[in-house]
Amino acid sequence: MKFSYSLLKQLAPKISSKEALIEKLNFHAFEAEDVPTVLQGLPGQGGASDTLEISIPANRYSDASSHWGIARMGAALFGGSLVDISAGRDPKAELKNPAVEISISSKKACSRYIGRYLEVPAVKSSPEWLRNILMACGQRPINSVVDVMNYVMLETGQPLHAFDADLVKGPIEVRMAQEGETIRTIDGADHKLNSSHLVIADSQGPLAIAGIKGGKRAEVSQDTRKIIVEAASFDGPSIYKTARDLNLFTDASGRFSHGLSPMLAEVAMKRATVLLKDETKAKIGELTDVNYSKNPKRLLKFDIKRFNQLTGLSLEEKAALGYLKKLGFKITGRFVEIPAWRNDVSIFEDLVEEVVNLYGYQKLESQAPHVPIKAAHKEENIVLKDKLRGVLQGFGLSEVYNHTFLSRQDLTKYADPKWWGAPALLNPVSADFQYLRPDLTVALIKNVEDNFRFFDSVRIFEVGKVFTEKEGIFKEEAMLGVALASKSENPILELKGLLDELLKSVGLTDFFFRDLDWDLKHLEQDRGLRVEANHEVLGYLGIPRGSEGTAVAEIFLDKLLKLVEEEKEYEPLSKYPSVDRDISVFVNQETRVDKLMEAMENAAPQFLDDVDLIDYYDPSVENKNTKKDHKSLTFRLVFQADDHTLTDEEVNAEMVKITSVLEEKFGAEIR
Repeated sequence: MKFSYSLLKQLAPKISSKEALIEKLNFHAFEAEDVPTVLQGLPGQGGASDTLEISIPANRYSDASSHWGIARMGAALFGGSLVDISAGRDPKAELKNPAVEISISSKKACSRYIGRYLEVPAVKSSPEWLRNILMACGQRPINSVVDVMNYVMLETGQPLHAFDADLVKGPIEVRMAQEGETIRTIDGADHKLNSSHLVIADSQGPLAIAGIKGGKRAEVSQDTRKIIVEAASFDGPSIYKTARDLNLFTDASGRFSHGLSPMLAEVAMKRATVLLKDETKAKIGELTDVNYSKNPKRLLKFDIKRFNQLTGLSLEEKAALGYLKKLGFKITGRFVEIPAWRNDVSIFEDLVEEVVNLYGYQKLESQAPHVPIKAAHKEENIVLKDKLRGVLQGFGLSEVYNHTFLSRQDLTKYADPKWWGAPALLNPVSADFQYLRPDLTVALIKNVEDNFRFFDSVRIFEVGKVFTEKEGIFKEEAMLGVALASKSENPILELKGLLDELLKSVGLTDFFFRDLDWDLKHLEQDRGLRVEANHEVLGYLGIPRGSEGTAVAEIFLDKLLKLVEEEKEYEPLSKYPSVDRDISVFVNQETRVDKLMEAMENAAPQFLDDVDLIDYYDPSVENKNTKKDHKSLTFRLVFQADDHTLTDEEVNAEMVKITSVLEEKFGAEIR
């Protein structure tokens, strides 16, 4: 926000140079910087280097978005007094005309509306000093009436507007617009309004969009001789929504949107009346003030002991309260009265901040924080993720980070969002981010498709959260997603081997690959596997539908972490020896190894401790087709009992069960 240094110095004469003011503001209040003359637009007329730019925080518009507010801070920093533009009585009415008739239909949206009738002998150009101030602040001078309105806004922070009284028909009403009502604003633009927009209207329709911009119909011109000046207090969120609806953001709407004290309307009206009388020789009419109820005093007790505990300082109470007094706070004993224009101060800590701002943060001594020291411990889930990342990167995979959101189109490519259980956002920023992602695979497939334009193979993984909703219950889970893709052949077998090594590398040894048998609509059902461990589904791998050269896998990391921790638990070694037996079989090429192993485990559950595939031979590969369309497999079976040494008879009995199952269920030929 632009400010005029010369006007600030008029209001707080003790302010020294412009450079010193900028430095003080940066150290004690707001970010400020000099604005070069070339940026002012009208060199030589706005005063060389008279402008400075100050960043006003959103909660300080009521007291600091004005020259009066910044000058108050300047007076507190440099010493001396502040010119009180609110002092003095309200100018006395000189005209006998009745007061302007005003009513407010929407009192929630308009907490105060002041109107005053004045007569001006002529509307001319403003004096040079006033034009210079306006131009230094980036405003364009228009005429003596409008310029006074803008000048008072810069001086007090309160936006004002003036209507040509001869063009206002009947009483003024502050009301919500009628649906479809239109207005042409002073810039010539037409706006269609709805019932959520607040307007200033007369009997013929809207005169202005409240708090945003005046209308063309009652605009002040060179022919204007009678005016109605308004100063009002509007609801900030309502003004912001209207400005956003109409895409019409103005200096006034920006100030009202941040919330202004109703007290400012009174100060601004008084100041505008005085300036109109002084600069345009206006005659003053009656004032109408509608819907204003004075707020009670706001008091906070100041506790110097608590203040010093919070800040680490050792200030005397008198010194601390003195800083507040410089900023316009009234002090009565240990009670501090908050000025009406300070909307941002409501608790004791706000007072502490005000004092320390003025005292200077750079003077506060640095102290090491006093916190209890706890023994360091490892976050197992982070350790697991880091380990997985290391292993996958070792396999030549690259980690990717995708958006947490997906579009409806992304999901419906495979199934309806309801099937996915994807939580929908109430207010998505765009159609591309309508749903929280229910898995990692959809985005990984998109990554593969994008990269296939430049590479023949893609090897990626992602560690992230997925979200699902079922019967009103939301679930958030950590997942690992892996995608391998190649233009030459499908890497599903490589992915299976990769997962096998990955799980072993993190300490999980007791897991199995089984038929998918899981209604995953984005995968080919007969070409997928699920990973099981300890009777739980740990994840899956498969080929996405419509992506022949791609293989994907997902692992539930929370389940994996739990299983890995359990694997680390101590299990005593058996004191009785184990017995190994090898069995070789011819089976059909279509027979799956995992099915054979599962069948053997189920056939001899009492003593069979482990089954491993130790040899595989496919005669057709080497053109030695001794058994056409068959393959030869050799398994090593490990038998063991916890309470005795197994005898040959016991092991032989178990082997009979196993061979029977293999022959009957799979048609296997025992070699």
